[in-house]
Amino acid sequence: MTSRVLTALLAAALLGGSLTGLSSSADARPATPRTHLTLRVTGCEGCHIGLTQALNGRRNVWQAKGRTVKDGSVSWNIPTSRTHGLSITVIAPWDGGAGYVPTVAFRYAGERVGDRVTNAIAKQKKRASACWAGTESDKATLRITVVHARSTNPPGDPIRTPRAFTSVTQRWETPMERAWHGISGTQDATYCG
Repeated sequence: MTSRVLTALLAAALLGGSLTGLSSSADARPATPRTHLTLRVTGCEGCHIGLTQALNGRRNVWQAKGRTVKDGSVSWNIPTSRTHGLSITVIAPWDGGAGYVPTVAFRYAGERVGDRVTNAIAKQKKRASACWAGTESDKATLRITVVHARSTNPPGDPIRTPRAFTSVTQRWETPMERAWHGISGTQDATYCG
């Protein structure tokens, strides 16, 4: 052994350190911050919920494995960085197929962060953001309301489709897009930012 190694071992022993717990600095990577995201969903038991992060200017789209609402709740443990620009899709067993995937509106035009949103308010809205500003917290709970809304499918037949929105207006990201009677949706990923 070299004198440097012996000196380091002696110093660790004198300072009460454990030699079994030593590791190189390459092994000591900081853990990626994570957020336990819970959605409390009203009106959509059995619905399939998806999480997507698609940011303008980035080629890669991130998606979490979809989950099914059970007992009014669904949750994930995701990297905190994925909450910024997050969009949430809602596939309901009773959806009549409007030609798009319904998304959760985090904010309707004219509403401020913290405003309560009811179905009566939501169904009058013509613009919405499906992009959440995200969180830095290790835990977040969002209350989502889903109602059976009337719409039409591409041939023009009347159908039911989800109108999904946060019960309290959230911090949001651009864009603010058209929402037909408060129904937000996408045919691809919702690109945020």
